[in-house]
Amino acid sequence: MSIYRSHQLAFAGAVQQSDMPIWKEDYCLPAWFRAIPPERVGLDGQYDYYGLQKRVEVAFREGFDPQALDQLSINQRGRVVILHGRVASRDMLRRLVAIAERVEGAI
Repeated sequence: MSIYRSHQLAFAGAVQQSDMPIWKEDYCLPAWFRAIPPERVGLDGQYDYYGLQKRVEVAFREGFDPQALDQLSINQRGRVVILHGRVASRDMLRRLVAIAERVEGAI
């Protein structure tokens, strides 16, 4: 029975107030709404709108020389990581894509 319907029935006298479900956040919100989407988890585990982008940047810095990434910008649109700029070789681009795909939350 929906919350709206149960309140309607209570006001109409059809059910007792004690018969109505207790309002608790855990029961009212679906599980997918209570959890942080993987693409929005920041470096510290808290909600961060650009969390995926930041985690991919950290993974790139761990795997490459900072000078190799100077001409590369990383953006995020939902679960999609967008790489824009220049890289030294096609092989480096393949490695960057492989690293980005391993970060949780990326497609």
